Amino acid sequence: MNELIKIKMSDENASLWPDFLKSALHENERFSLVVEPERKLCDLCDYLYYREEILSFHSNELGEMSFDFEELMKYHQRQNYALSKEPLAKALAIKGSGEKRVIWDTTCGTGKDSLLISFFGAKLTSFERNPAVFLLLKDALRRFPVDFHLEFGDARTLSHSVRPEVIYYDPMYPAKKKSALARKEMRIFKEIVGDDPDSKEFLEWALKTATERVVVKRPLEADPIKEKPTASYVGKSTRYDMYKIF
Repeated sequence: MNELIKIKMSDENASLWPDFLKSALHENERFSLVVEPERKLCDLCDYLYYREEILSFHSNELGEMSFDFEELMKYHQRQNYALSKEPLAKALAIKGSGEKRVIWDTTCGTGKDSLLISFFGAKLTSFERNPAVFLLLKDALRRFPVDFHLEFGDARTLSHSVRPEVIYYDPMYPAKKKSALARKEMRIFKEIVGDDPDSKEFLEWALKTATERVVVKRPLEADPIKEKPTASYVGKSTRYDMYKIF
């Protein structure tokens, strides 16, 4: 995506923007927002727009995307999760009793994993370093608050007084050589975010920062980012490589 985030707007709806979006408009050093009249955005491939109380990302080629946490939460509430059998909960060592584990989701992305980790029971802080995705997440949390704290930026560069027990890392999946087209949401998301060329360096930082373990999400067929994980927890289409901190 271009360095500048384009927000589609018109005079009649700018006053209806939520407070976080109004604030972001004036935080140019963080978000580089450029507001243009609708007629000037028609030829741009990518931009954000706010309509009918929802912030969405528009791709001229792929369509539109917004995040809906309410539907996801309703789905989780219908499931009868047994944490002792869930690969993600086992990898993160969430057992559902006692004090909540302090976990950082360092790549919040669409927010789906953060939502599930929060639902399992954790004191969760999620980080998103792509400004467009961060604003989409903020809007999803505005419409349906979820019990996790969201921060903008690269977790490696932000200062915190407490180190997490667990760091969860979900780098962008490598492209498959031969596969059907990914669902639209993920194709648009990859267009916004791009690849994660620094995944090895990020993992090394995580291993020095977490106090107990680091969990890395991988496709089943992909090699581990770092050899010899302490354990791997396998789901239907995903593997969680866990590195214990000794």
